[in-house]
Amino acid sequence: MYINQLEIIAAGKELRCIKFHSGLNLIVDQTLPSEMKDMVNTGNGVGKTTVLRLIDYCFGKDAKKIYTDPESGETLSDVKDYLTEQRVLIRLTLSENADEIEPNSKYVIERNFLSGKQKIQMINGHQVSRAKEFPQKIGADLFGIQPDDKPTFRQVTGRTFRIDSPAIDNTLKFLGNFPNVTEYETLFMYLFGIHLPDRTPIVQQLNTERTFLKRLEATPREQLTLELTKNEDDIELAKQKRASLNIDPEYDTKIKQLDELKYQQTIVANKLTAAKLRYSLIKDAQQQIEETKSFVNTEELKALYGEAQGLIENIQISFEQLVAYNNQMVNARSEFIGRELPQLEAQIRKLRVELTNKKREIGDLTEALAGTNTTKDLEQISEVLGQLYETKGRVSNSIEQIDRSRDKVTELQHSLEDVDGSAFSEATHDLIHQQLQKFNRYFSTMSEDMYGEPYGVTFEQKSDSKKRYYSFYVFSYNNSSSGKKQGEIAAFDLGYIQFARDENIPVLDFILYDKKELMHGNQLVKIAEEAEQQQIQILFPILSDKLPSKLDEPANIVLRLSQDDKLFRF
Repeated sequence: MYINQLEIIAAGKELRCIKFHSGLNLIVDQTLPSEMKDMVNTGNGVGKTTVLRLIDYCFGKDAKKIYTDPESGETLSDVKDYLTEQRVLIRLTLSENADEIEPNSKYVIERNFLSGKQKIQMINGHQVSRAKEFPQKIGADLFGIQPDDKPTFRQVTGRTFRIDSPAIDNTLKFLGNFPNVTEYETLFMYLFGIHLPDRTPIVQQLNTERTFLKRLEATPREQLTLELTKNEDDIELAKQKRASLNIDPEYDTKIKQLDELKYQQTIVANKLTAAKLRYSLIKDAQQQIEETKSFVNTEELKALYGEAQGLIENIQISFEQLVAYNNQMVNARSEFIGRELPQLEAQIRKLRVELTNKKREIGDLTEALAGTNTTKDLEQISEVLGQLYETKGRVSNSIEQIDRSRDKVTELQHSLEDVDGSAFSEATHDLIHQQLQKFNRYFSTMSEDMYGEPYGVTFEQKSDSKKRYYSFYVFSYNNSSSGKKQGEIAAFDLGYIQFARDENIPVLDFILYDKKELMHGNQLVKIAEEAEQQQIQILFPILSDKLPSKLDEPANIVLRLSQDDKLFRF
């Protein structure tokens, strides 16, 4: 697939329509050297690299790359606001013909920079709702790569979009260090047409399971087993204690009876105390009355009586009768006061018997209750048992998780060993070697033509504590590399497209480069010649003063930009 044109539509009107062709496609920045200083100071470029980023965006790249300064990382607010306020739409058209749109293979991608219901994210007129699914859909359409396949479409095409580091600076590690060694292994197996079972999912799952197992074994299984044994012993003891409890089903009733008896005992005791007090008071009163008899002086009274007879004639009552009457009145008073005593004595006797009985009943009931356990005792033991069973469940589950995780690790290790059995066989080793021999014919030829240094890709089998894997790297046939990395990368990419075509490996027939002005002019000319000869599209931006004269031709230049005519024209 080639790029035919890139359309930029702002506010519903076409802002630019950039048409591409086979061979070299240059975006030239015509900013004069005298203007460069101001541009550096303001960070206000003309948008030549943005053209590449817009194409990359159509293949699923994040929009932030378009309105973020690559050096400072700061958001270019003017660009971001323009893209949203002007409802900018990017339409990329591809086909199998580099120089004109081939109707039968036409493939149109459209994206804008809005969100929600205003978002446009379409492939051949069909909206793709989720951003993650967008490159997956393109990969399925163009390469037959399904969403769950490894390597992913974006990984496979990582060498096509060499716009940012690490893709700009690395021939093979164009995805950076984020993918692990097995992901890179899977990627290169795909790129070089070697069809082996993908070990990456197994390795990833194995690493995940090992990490999980390590966390589970923060408390060693042996310690957990000892804890479980102790826990089970404690449960058995608690169950035995619970079975030995003497729980009286009428315990609550008897407690209430005991409380009632104590209450009644208090009432009886109070009545007895009151009766005794009253009895004592009556007896004291009687004693005081009796004592009044001893206070009468009969001799004085008799003398007084004699004087009275001398003064009063005819006194009918004798002295003796008077004394007898006085004593009779005292006795009557005493008898009147003491008439309640027999009743009090009977009451006191009755209350004493009743109090004794109450004390006996209380004693018997207290003794009976002392020999039983309360429901509270049962609740306490039940609570302890509940906690013990909870601990047992937790510890047992931890042991089971460790065992399951260990089994899973073992299973995955066996699966990896089975895959490795074929992946690292002599036949596989020979197959990789043969495929690299085919590729290196293109790579070494291209690199030698560019600057006289033949390069190749080779591999070696490596291993760490967890796995074996194939490691691919670039080497120089004459071991005299001059370090011309940009030329090496271009030779690799051009050589790879030719190799992929011959091996019927899906490949995009274009390459996007940035920073190619760092290369020598002669190498740029060589790249242009190879691209034209092999019908490969090369797109890269360049400053006009860095453009070799041999390439400064209208046929090579698809867009000219300047400070007066920037990409978005604002």
